[in-house]
Amino acid sequence: MVSSYLPENLSGPRWINVLVNVIVFLQSAVSQHLFVVPIHEALDTRFLEIGKGMHSGENLKRLFLLRMCFYTGNTFIAAAFPFMGDFVNLLGSFSLVPLTFMFPSMIFLKIKGKTARTEKKVWHWINIVVSFLLTVATTISALRFIINNVQKYQFFADV
Repeated sequence: MVSSYLPENLSGPRWINVLVNVIVFLQSAVSQHLFVVPIHEALDTRFLEIGKGMHSGENLKRLFLLRMCFYTGNTFIAAAFPFMGDFVNLLGSFSLVPLTFMFPSMIFLKIKGKTARTEKKVWHWINIVVSFLLTVATTISALRFIINNVQKYQFFADV
């Protein structure tokens, strides 16, 4: 049986396994930071005292507390659902796929739609339609995985 964590299936020298796991960890940390930045901005705007400066003592305490609470809650939820990856797939399917593939083409058509050549317009419309179909297919697939796993798993099953 193949593990859902693909690096577990690798064989070969130990240093390759270590390197792959380090790369996976760094990619996870960077991508989480990248996609969590809007949440941090919203929390900072809501809870920090803007007039005191971002790096004042009081704001640094609040910043640390906000980040600690956010990541603690995030870790708790990930531990509670052993199939948390399915929820990540669901979020990615209906938010990241359109943002990555569909949105740039829509922006291009909005900005250069009247002056762009017909081939470029057709290309971007093809991107939009294929991305939409991909979004629908991956969202259905993610929902199917969640439904199947809800029937099999219990909360905190991996802890």
